[in-house]
Amino acid sequence: MAPHRLHHLALLCLVCVSLLCTAMPVGAAPPPRPLCDACGDTFESTAESHGVSVTVTHSNATVAVNSNGTATWVVHNRLSNAEGVAQLRANESIRTAIADRAMWDTELLSANVSGDGVITLRYREADFAQQSVGGTVRTGEFTEAYGYRNLNGLGADRLVVVAPDGMRVERAIDGATVSDDGQRMTLTELNDGRIVTFVPRDTAVGPLLSLLAVGALLGPVMAVKALAYTTLPAAVFTLLIGAAAGGVARLDWDLKRVRDSAGIVFAGVGALATVLSLLGSTGVLRLGGIAAPLFGGGTALFICGIALSQRRVRERTSYRTVVGGAVVGAGIALGVTIAAAPMVVGDGFTFPVSALLVLGPAFVLLPAGYAVGHGNRRLALKTAAIGFVLSMLPVLPILPAPFGLGVLFIPIATASAAAVAVAGLPLFLAGVSLGVPSSGC
Repeated sequence: MAPHRLHHLALLCLVCVSLLCTAMPVGAAPPPRPLCDACGDTFESTAESHGVSVTVTHSNATVAVNSNGTATWVVHNRLSNAEGVAQLRANESIRTAIADRAMWDTELLSANVSGDGVITLRYREADFAQQSVGGTVRTGEFTEAYGYRNLNGLGADRLVVVAPDGMRVERAIDGATVSDDGQRMTLTELNDGRIVTFVPRDTAVGPLLSLLAVGALLGPVMAVKALAYTTLPAAVFTLLIGAAAGGVARLDWDLKRVRDSAGIVFAGVGALATVLSLLGSTGVLRLGGIAAPLFGGGTALFICGIALSQRRVRERTSYRTVVGGAVVGAGIALGVTIAAAPMVVGDGFTFPVSALLVLGPAFVLLPAGYAVGHGNRRLALKTAAIGFVLSMLPVLPILPAPFGLGVLFIPIATASAAAVAVAGLPLFLAGVSLGVPSSGC
């Protein structure tokens, strides 16, 4: 075997081993636990394991966040069962053992029982939050991805999060109540967690700082997702575009003659797609989740066809203008898909991933074809690869972490990429025809 092939094989093995190592922790998730596991039922269970029987009738907690990322928890559990309460009040060692075991990943500061049966627990959590750009503080403790794995609710009946001194809550949990001064965020339940951010109280660019802080945390994860989910589909899409470019070169078609009819091709394909989607909405065809994106994509192609039917538009085409037109076309397609979906899909509409898998790559065919027609096959392959990956980026945030159940997305996206490249050959050839005359690339 040639030395360079050995190097390629070794590199492939290294990539596979790395992916497997990344995937292994997915199956080793810890048991579910609430955000405040020193509250409510979990405190009862911890006390029971130490031979103390109590019932928590009400619990609330306050988390005071510091600008250095540490946090102080103060938990109040109102207890019933006089015998258990008396045991906790009298036996400091048992009380301390229960309190220390009740709250994971924190340092117990104190545990006291009042005369009316309320146990007050104080903890210090060293890594509750992290400092970020522009003096922002962010915390992922309210999520499974960046805080507690297998997060199971709030735990407390009421949780108050206090912002660091001189700061305010900028990005809060959905459904939470934020005080008028932004100093406190109050939760009574935790269903869908998210990253919470705190920004300087007097800043005028709080939303921007919050966005940057979240982006700095999500960026590496998004990069891993992009690599895991788009590498194979992008490779298949690019190879098929390369094969189409080679076919055009070998057949040596005179596409100059069809340049003036490129707009008609666009409009015709768009009209056909729109009609098919409407047939699907009436039950003549069973198109399912692709009916809405077919309508949106057809409408966008029809509009592009009308524009390209104008001679002055065709004469001013260049690689940059075709790329810009493709971006605008994809935007129109997505917008129309969302706006017209209630009409096309009669039983309610949930935006399908299939819309993003089809519409973006379909419009990438136009500038890729233009580059082929202009004689720059290398640029065509770059356009196909980069354009496909960029068109997939909107899909990534709604997918699970890499190598979870979302691994099923890879073969689906690969099949979709192949289908778009094959079914979109008329668009590719129309793009080729636009690039044939000697216009700037």
